[in-house]
Amino acid sequence: MPTSKPRIDLRPGVTEPVVLMISRRQVQERDLASVLESLKPFTAAREDAWLYRGQMALVVDGYNEDPRELVDIAEVRVFLKSLYEAWPYWAFFFNQVDDSIKILGSCVCGVAFPGRGAVEMDVEKLGDFLRRGFHGLNLLFDKHGFPEPDLEVMSLGLAQYMDYARSD
Repeated sequence: MPTSKPRIDLRPGVTEPVVLMISRRQVQERDLASVLESLKPFTAAREDAWLYRGQMALVVDGYNEDPRELVDIAEVRVFLKSLYEAWPYWAFFFNQVDDSIKILGSCVCGVAFPGRGAVEMDVEKLGDFLRRGFHGLNLLFDKHGFPEPDLEVMSLGLAQYMDYARSD
């Protein structure tokens, strides 16, 4: 009987969930400052950063009655692009289980939005998106002195997640 190699899941499950809830009001008023303020505690203390790594879900609330997908709503795309530019730590905190990274990436890297959640992506922007994600990982690992092997695991997980997202 042939033995198979065990599969390594580089996308850990959510055990201490955190929801980054962005309201419709924040989006419409472009209130990025309050969102960034709510994120500060996650990066400040070493223990908190480590505890919540890969545990955050991105939720944009208040569009439930809107028949469009979030990526089809221009004001949501603009807001999430601003979040992406202002907060480089998304790859460290966003979980790799739900669509949080896909939503952010679609808003940042999309060049055309034909509707129903379809997105035409710019390959160069997607490369920049990944590089920025890896940079944010490196920043927090350096700041808090987290173990290098865990950086490699998280980086591989992000690359694997993006590969899976491409095939969706």
